[in-house]
Amino acid sequence: MFSKKIQPHKWFYQQFNYSKRIAGKRHQSTSTGNIVRPRVTDLKLSQCLLHEYVWNKLDKWYDKTALICAETGRYLTYGDVYKKSRSLGTFLRKHKKLELSDTVAIYLPNVPEYAVIILGATQYGLKVTTINPIYTVDEIKRQLIDSNAKAIFTLRSLFPIANQAACISKKDIPIIVIKNDNDTAMPDQAIKFEEIVEIQSETNKDYIDIHDVACLPYSSGTTGLPKGVQLTHHNIVSNLQQIASSEFKLNVDTEDQQDVVPLILPMYHIYGLSVILLNMISQGCKLVTVPKFSSNTFIKILEMHKPHILYAVPPIILMLLNNQHIKLKHIESLRQVVCSASPLGAADIEKFHSKTHGKKNFMQIYGMTEASPIILHQSNVLENGVKIGASGLLVPNTLAKIVAVNDTTNTPLEKFKSGELLVKGPQIMKGYHNNPESTSSTVVDNWIRTGDIGHYDEDGQFYITDRLKELIKVKGFQVAPAELEELLRNHPAVLDAAVIGIKHTNFGEVPKAFVVLKPSLKATAADIIKFIDGKVAPYKKLSGGVVILDNIPRTASGKILRRQLKEL
Repeated sequence: MFSKKIQPHKWFYQQFNYSKRIAGKRHQSTSTGNIVRPRVTDLKLSQCLLHEYVWNKLDKWYDKTALICAETGRYLTYGDVYKKSRSLGTFLRKHKKLELSDTVAIYLPNVPEYAVIILGATQYGLKVTTINPIYTVDEIKRQLIDSNAKAIFTLRSLFPIANQAACISKKDIPIIVIKNDNDTAMPDQAIKFEEIVEIQSETNKDYIDIHDVACLPYSSGTTGLPKGVQLTHHNIVSNLQQIASSEFKLNVDTEDQQDVVPLILPMYHIYGLSVILLNMISQGCKLVTVPKFSSNTFIKILEMHKPHILYAVPPIILMLLNNQHIKLKHIESLRQVVCSASPLGAADIEKFHSKTHGKKNFMQIYGMTEASPIILHQSNVLENGVKIGASGLLVPNTLAKIVAVNDTTNTPLEKFKSGELLVKGPQIMKGYHNNPESTSSTVVDNWIRTGDIGHYDEDGQFYITDRLKELIKVKGFQVAPAELEELLRNHPAVLDAAVIGIKHTNFGEVPKAFVVLKPSLKATAADIIKFIDGKVAPYKKLSGGVVILDNIPRTASGKILRRQLKEL
C-alpha cells in the first residue's frame, strides 16, 4: 500500500519517472491588431501525461472518497481508483495483448468505475473512445468500426446491445462487464470487471509521448457525420491546468474541506469527462455519479450529498428554477453553479439570482470537443469577470480572433464586430481520426474554426450569439443533420431529405425533417417519424415533426439552403 511518509514530489517521481518538462512561452502571433489575448497571465504548462497530472497529489487524499454512485451507494476511494486502474491497464496490455495506441471503448452511463477505466487505459498507452449509453446497435457499430476498438467496457444490462454491435461489426473483441448490485448472473462470454481490477499490477514500461492520443470522443464538429476527435495527453492536461488556474479554479482545497460535485452530465461527452471527472479528481473532490438523471434523483442528491459545485446545462438550470419541489433549502450548500453547452438567456440568469437571493455564484463557460474542451470561462475573482449574457474570458495560453464570415484571409475584426470565432492554444485537438480533409478545413494555420458567431467587448469578454455550423443541440446533446438525413434517405419512400433544428421551450432545439417522396410511392409524416424512432437515441428523434415537400432548396453546388427551410 502507498506510504504516506513519502513526500508528494518524491512519490510522484518514483511512481512515474516524471520529469518536469516546462512549456512557458507565451503564444506569439504574426498578426498585429485585434487578436485577443487572455487577461490573465499565461501558465508554465507542465509537460506530463494525463495520469501523472491527475495523481500528482494522490497522497493528500488517498483514503478519501473519490466517487460514489447516486443510485447504489457503491463508492471508490482515491486509493481504490489508483490501484484498480493499474490492474486494469496491466490486464489489457499483458493478458489481452493490446498494443500501444490500441483503442478501447467505454459504453457506460455515469458510474464510479468510469474513472478506473479512463485512467487505467491511458496510463498504459491505450486510447479511449467513449460511447453514448443510449445509442442503438447501428450507432455503436459505426463507432466501433471507425475507432477500431479492441475491447468494450459496459454494464451487465447493456451487454446484449454491446455484444450485438460487436458481432455485426465483425469484431471478436473482449467485452468487460461491470455488475450492478441487482444484476443477474453474468453471460458466459463476458469478462468480469471486478476480477480484472484485482490482479497483480505491473508498471507499464513502454514510452508514452505527451502528444500521443489519450481520448477519442466523437463529435460532428462544425458539420457532417460524427468524427473521432484526437485529444492528446498534452491537449487534455493543458486544458485541465488552464481551468484550474487561480483565476478560474472553483473548488476549495484545504485539509478539512472536500468539495462535493454531482457528476450529472454524461462522461461519454468531453465536458463531463474532462471538465468534471478529470478536473475534479485531480483536485481531490468527491464526485456523485448519476447513471440516470431525473428531478427526483436531483433532489435526492441535493438533500443527501449537499453539493458545493454544480456543473449543468440549461435544461437543468431551468429545472432548478421551475421545479416547485426544489426549494432554497435544497441548494443552501451550493457555492457555485456553472452552465455550459449553450448560452442561458439573461432573463433566466436574473431569475436564478432572484431565486437564490443573489447568494450563489453563477457563471457560464464555452468550449468545443475539439478544444479539450474549454476556451472561455467566466471568473469570480476578476473585475468584470462575470457579465450576464457573456460566455466568458479566454483561459490562459489561448488566443482568439473574430473574422468576417467567408473571409478567406481570416483578418481579425475589432471589438464589438460580429463574425466567426477562431481559436489557437495548446488544448486544440491533434486532428480528426482518419479524416484529414475535415481536419484541414477545420484547423487553418493552427487556428481552429469554431463555427460559432460572436463578438468581444472592451474587457475581453466574448458573446456567442449564433452558429454557422449545422449542429442541432438538444438538451446540450449534439445532433448532426447529416446523420439523420442519411437515415431518412434509407426509407423506401424517401427521395431526398433535409433536417434543421427548431426552437423548443424545454430542450433548446429539436430536429425537424423536410422530405421529398419518390414518385408513385406514399408515406405519411407519422410513418417516417416511426421509421427514424427505431434507429436513433431519444434525443435524435424527429420531435420537431416531418414536412413533405416537392423539393429541397439547394445551392448550385448542391448544398442544402437550411435558412430557407427555417423560414418555412
